[in-house]
Amino acid sequence: MDLRDYQQTALDAIRDSFRRGNKKVLLVSPTGSGKTVIASAMISATVKNHKSCLFVAHRRELVMQCSSKLHDFEVNHSVLMAGKSGVSWAKTTVASVQTFTARKDNEYFIKPNADLIILDEAHRSVSKSFRDLVAEYPDAYVIGLTATPCRSDGKGLANMYDDLIECGSIRELTDRGFLVPNRVVAPTMPDLQGIKVVRGDYENRPLSQRMNQPKLVGDIVTHWIRYAENRPTVVFCTSIAHSRYVAQIFRKNGIPAGHIDGEIPELEREEVLHDLHTNKIKVLCNCQVLTEGWDEPKVSCVILARPTKSYGLYLQMVGRSLRPFAGKKDTLIIDHSGCVYEHGFPEDVPKWELTEGLVIDPKKKEPQPIEKQPFTCCKCHTVYTPFKGAIECPSCGFAPTAESKMVLIKEGRLIELPKDEEKINPQHKLDFYAQLVFYAKSKGYKEGWASWTFKEKFGHFPHTKRVAPKPVGDEVKGFLHHLRIKKAKSKNFRGANA
Repeated sequence: MDLRDYQQTALDAIRDSFRRGNKKVLLVSPTGSGKTVIASAMISATVKNHKSCLFVAHRRELVMQCSSKLHDFEVNHSVLMAGKSGVSWAKTTVASVQTFTARKDNEYFIKPNADLIILDEAHRSVSKSFRDLVAEYPDAYVIGLTATPCRSDGKGLANMYDDLIECGSIRELTDRGFLVPNRVVAPTMPDLQGIKVVRGDYENRPLSQRMNQPKLVGDIVTHWIRYAENRPTVVFCTSIAHSRYVAQIFRKNGIPAGHIDGEIPELEREEVLHDLHTNKIKVLCNCQVLTEGWDEPKVSCVILARPTKSYGLYLQMVGRSLRPFAGKKDTLIIDHSGCVYEHGFPEDVPKWELTEGLVIDPKKKEPQPIEKQPFTCCKCHTVYTPFKGAIECPSCGFAPTAESKMVLIKEGRLIELPKDEEKINPQHKLDFYAQLVFYAKSKGYKEGWASWTFKEKFGHFPHTKRVAPKPVGDEVKGFLHHLRIKKAKSKNFRGANA
């Protein structure tokens, strides 16, 4: 297989690092950039030099993914995991770290040969099982592969690796067309006050209780319909119960949705993933399953319903939808978690460094000026950064006026709140009411329907009822669609609670 230029550059850099005396090298490459391809190319070259390789992963799916890629490179290999014993004579072995750990002390176990060890999802390689495996091969060279070179508690990997090599960045690979651009909308912001941070992230049980509320779940469905209908979507949830509930509410609103978690049998999990691939379902909700090693390029929407303090987890979640696919122009990130304000845009990844302390220390972050912080459009909820003083929304063109009030509700999150709209643009309200009158007459509704619907929108009745009906435009159509969803959702919630 032909490698892309940045992949070949990464291989050359790894070889150069080994020649300089480093034994353990960490390769950092964004999700979707082809880390398994790079690993397979390195294994192929190593085998041709009559050396042996051991590829290690922590999940069955990752083991099989590497095995499939090695077949593409025409590399003969054996597989060592539950149900597969491997073969001692193989030059290359793809192994599950759990199976290796369980069998290594068995007197009948023949340890695979390894001049080169490759550790997948290397941010996990500081765990005891990975360290014990590497210790079995004191003379081997080691390559760690990861998109996020930091542990779940935010600390670095310098106590495991000697050198770090970067293989492109999200921004660079997006500009070159190897990843798709992303858009971010942030319709809601969760209240996380009082939730403790344990080992670098929010305490799971109270976080799940806070996020698994009918209104918050309903908002997820409502805003998906508004912004992302027909996009293959993956939803990241806080718990199994939360994931099941989100999927249930999607289905109650007529949207085919599925759920998977780590407790579901493997065959059933594969069936649900296949349903997403074949368009049988549009939305796939999950809890702690799809954050690593899952590859479905057709996914073009990610819903973040799981707040996290972990920068690595944030990048892993948004990275699931960055791969290109036929007809896929971009990916949409719907942030109900506050992550984009906590961590920034996906492409704003810092230059990684090997460190034992926090990779990104919040205390050392320099506060950004207001005009350089992410801004949330109050009309379409798109998150963007003003460019050279121009603060117009790139999606809908709305710009705050001098008469508007900007309120900083959280560091990094700006929302523009208009003052009394009657003073700003009374004609807009009059036109809105005229279109409601037109709609009511076309449907044969009672005379007061337009006035009550107007009040639902603006909080008060129209100041005059003498208007000439006007054909209904997109804004009114969108609002009426929103009201229908809101009504259906209310009925579904009452039914679910009953």
